[in-house]
Amino acid sequence: MFPAYAHLSAYDRHKKLVNDYLTVYGKSVSSFTRDTSRDKTDYDVIRENHKFLWEQEDIPDTWGAKLAKKYYDKLFKEYCICDLTYYKHNKVALRWRTEKEVIVGKGQFECGSKTCKEKENLRSWELNFGYVEHGEKKNALVKLRLCPECSVKLNYRSQKREVKRGKSLKRLDTNSESNNDVATVSSTLESDNRAEIDSRSAEIQSSENTDTNESNIWKEKPTEDAEKTREKEFEEYLADLLIQFQLRKMKSSTEYHKI
Repeated sequence: MFPAYAHLSAYDRHKKLVNDYLTVYGKSVSSFTRDTSRDKTDYDVIRENHKFLWEQEDIPDTWGAKLAKKYYDKLFKEYCICDLTYYKHNKVALRWRTEKEVIVGKGQFECGSKTCKEKENLRSWELNFGYVEHGEKKNALVKLRLCPECSVKLNYRSQKREVKRGKSLKRLDTNSESNNDVATVSSTLESDNRAEIDSRSAEIQSSENTDTNESNIWKEKPTEDAEKTREKEFEEYLADLLIQFQLRKMKSSTEYHKI
C-alpha cells in the first residue's frame, strides 16, 4: 500500500486510484462499464431454444435447450390458447396452456382466444397448425375450444374440422345395434334368394329391391352421438388434472433423489 493512501478508507482509495488512472491514460468512466449487449434473461433463453413440440428422440444438449425442455414439460397440451388478431390474413398464433390457465378453465370451459372471456356455447375445433421453427417448416394437429364469434374468425379463410365428443357407452350400443341390423338384412336377403331362385322374374325384382335398399342406406344421414354434458366433461377435467399433478409430483421427487 502506498503511504499516501494509508489514511484513506477502502472506498476512498478506490476512487483515488480510478481518478489517477483516468487522468494519466485519458480514458472515460464508460471504459469501466461492463458490456451488457450479450446479457440474456431466462425468457430470452427459453424463446431462443423453444419448440412447439418436443419429440422423444429430441435430447437437449445445451443448458438453454434443457431450460426450454423443462419449461415445455410444465405445459398442458390437450387444448391450445390462440391469438386471432391477424385472422383476416389467415394467420393464427397458438401456444399450450399453463398450469394457472388449466386451473381456471381457460381454453376448455372458457373461450380459448387470448382476449375472449366467453363461457357459453363453446365448440371444439381440430386444425392442422403449420409453423416455421428454426428455419424448418413443421405441422401439428391441435384442438381449440372457441365461442361462436371466435369460431367464425378461425374459419374466416378455410373451414376447420369440428370435433364432436360423444359418450363411449352409447357409441358401443349404436355399433352393436347396427351390426344386428346388418345381420338381419343379410339373412333376409339370403332366404329370399333361396325361395325365388327358380323364378327369373322374381330374381330380377329381388335385385331391384336390393339396389333400392342399398341406395336408401347411403342416402341416410349418419346419426351423431350426443355431446357430453357439462357435468360429465367437468368430471373428466378434474380427473385429468389430478393425474397431471400426481405425475408432476412423482417426477419432482425422482429428480430430488437423483440429486
